[in-house]
Parts: sequence; structure tokens; C-alpha cells
Amino acid sequence: MSISQPIQSSLTSFAAAQAPQFPSLLQSQPNHSPSFSPAQPQPNAIPNHTAFPPPPAQCRPYSSLQMLASLGGGYSPSSSSTAASGHPRVTTSAGFPSMTTISRSNQMRLEHASASLPHNPRKKTRGKAIKPPSIGQPLQPTVRNCISQAEGGVEVVNVDFLVYPPMPPTSTQNHFRLPRHVYVYSRNTESLKLILTKLGLFFEFNHLPIITPIRDIISYAVAKIRERYTSEALPDISIPLAGHERFPLQLLGFTNRGRANGVHAAPRLTTVSFPATMTLQDVLLNTRDFAIDRWSVTHQNRFQLNSIIRTYPFEAKFSLSDVYLGQDMNIRTHRCLSKRIYKMFAHDSDANLQSSALDDAELEDSCDEMDSDGGDSDEVYIDTFC
Repeated sequence: MSISQPIQSSLTSFAAAQAPQFPSLLQSQPNHSPSFSPAQPQPNAIPNHTAFPPPPAQCRPYSSLQMLASLGGGYSPSSSSTAASGHPRVTTSAGFPSMTTISRSNQMRLEHASASLPHNPRKKTRGKAIKPPSIGQPLQPTVRNCISQAEGGVEVVNVDFLVYPPMPPTSTQNHFRLPRHVYVYSRNTESLKLILTKLGLFFEFNHLPIITPIRDIISYAVAKIRERYTSEALPDISIPLAGHERFPLQLLGFTNRGRANGVHAAPRLTTVSFPATMTLQDVLLNTRDFAIDRWSVTHQNRFQLNSIIRTYPFEAKFSLSDVYLGQDMNIRTHRCLSKRIYKMFAHDSDANLQSSALDDAELEDSCDEMDSDGGDSDEVYIDTFC
């Protein structure tokens, strides 16, 4: 299909009008071909309508700062310290929309903190610390846990009464390396009670009224010991003293309010005097000498009261094997009870509960004849002033 003549003529004219006009390089360039004719001066004339582009800028080494400046204009040449360190300044110009968002978020956070937080945080008081969850520890029973009410509203208490063997003389303590004080054997209390039970020196009182006099408890224990052994095992005191002070047993109380000081960290016991009218209730209220929760109350909510035999040695007939204090199975009279018990239990922390650890030959020497430093069995160790 052919285009009509008028339309073709119009398209040809329009194309000619849009075509670029380039100057003739042959006319504008001088003739450099060699010629043997005399040299003629050629004017260095450039057409007015031709213009060369300006010379390029001087090349400089590549720098990321220059690239950032060319993109966002945030870099300032005057900040020579920043340029030298290589860390560009944070900008909020239009070239960095993400940085602008971060800055706006930070500003909102600061404004919110200024409005919600106290103006002077230094005066802010710390709240009570919240204890993290843990496995519950058993609570230490107290003296109050030992007391209960019986029928009729009478307050009663369960009491464990321990009778320690007498302390040997100083020379015997030094020779056998025995402890110089009576201790609360809290680490080995069950073992000690087992041996004292076998010896008839441990007594349990259940539902005892708190108005019970202490002298009645001691009198009951003395009668039971004499009934088990002989009256010579616990001789009466011949010195004319008050009735409750002539008991062959002495009451023991804590020293230094029961504080476990020293290397072995075990509380000590010492003999204490008491009035004839003192009751069990008075003992439970005495938090200095007797009623110390940690040492006086067992996990079975029983109150533990301690006493000691007044005279040394304690002479009794029994089998060492039956009371777990040796290997001898023969029942005969022994005077080595104090040395064996205090040698075995020592300071509680260094106790050696193996009966084989006791030197039977050396300890039995005192059972064949009286100790040279012990005197008669009826001797009473009372401080003298002469």
C-alpha cells in the first residue's frame, strides 16, 4: 500500500527540519598536508558557533566522606577532626531518611522518659528485694513448739533429760587428749543419746506440766540410776548444803549465750546453780542459760535439758560391747566410762565414733586399779579457797 504524494512530501519536510546541523570539519580544520609552496600565515580562527567543554576538575583520592557529602551534604569540610578520624558526623538531612527516623525515635524516647521518670533519680529509694524461688528449707523449731495444752488447759512440754559422765581430772585430760569442756554434741546427738540410753543415763518425759520443779526431775533421774546400778555409783554429798544442792547431778547451762565459738564451732556447757523453787517454766523462759532454740529444741519438738554427774570416776558394771564403747563383751565393773565417751565424741566436729579407735589396753588400766590422780570414788571436786 503506497502513501499518497501529499503525506509523503510532508514527512520528508519534517525530517529535514529535525535533523541536526553539524559544521563541516573540513572547512574549519586547517590543511596539514605538506606543501612545497612558500609558507603562508594561516589565521587560527574558530567559528563563533563552536564551543569546547570546560577542562575536567582535578582528580582527588577516593574518600567515603566525599561520597557521603555528595549524596546528602552532611559532611562539612571545616570539621577537620572528624574527617581525620574517619567517622562521619550523624546527619539528619534529607539524604538520610533512616537516620532522621532514628533521631526522631530517640527524641520521643527522651521526652517520654522525662515525663514518666522522677526528676531526681538519685533520691529514688530501692524497693524490697524479691527472694527468688528455691527449695524450702525446714524451719528451725522454737521453744514455743515444745509447749502444748493438755486437758483442762494445762500447758505441758516434752523433755529429754541427758546425764553426762563426770569430767576427768586435768592430768587425765592431757594424757588422753580429752576435751577440757563439756560440749553440745549437735552433730552426733543421736549417737550420744543411743549410748546414754544403753547406760541408763537418758530420760524422756512426755507431757510434763511446765510447773514441774527442776529438783523433781533431777531427783527422779538419780533414783533411776541408783536403781540400775548401786547407790555407790551416785554417792550423796556429805557437805551440809541445801537439799537441791546436794544432788549427785548438777544442772548444765550454756556459756556465752550458746554462741558456737572456737575452732570446733560447738557451744559449751557449764554447771549452773538454781534456786529450789525453779520450775520447768522458768527454764523455758531463760534464754541465756537454757532456752536457746538452735541447741535446746530437737526436730521432734522436744526440749533438751542437760546435766552431769558430780563425782569422778563413775563406777558401774556393764559390758563395753553392749554400750558401743569397746570390744569387750564381759560384764564387769568399769571406771573408764568418762574417758571413753569424751575420747569418742571429743569436740563434736572431730568425733570418732568407731569403737575400734579406742585403745582398750590403756583405757582398761584404770578399771584394774584406781587412777593415781583420781583418788577415791567418793571424792568431790569442789573449788577450795586454800
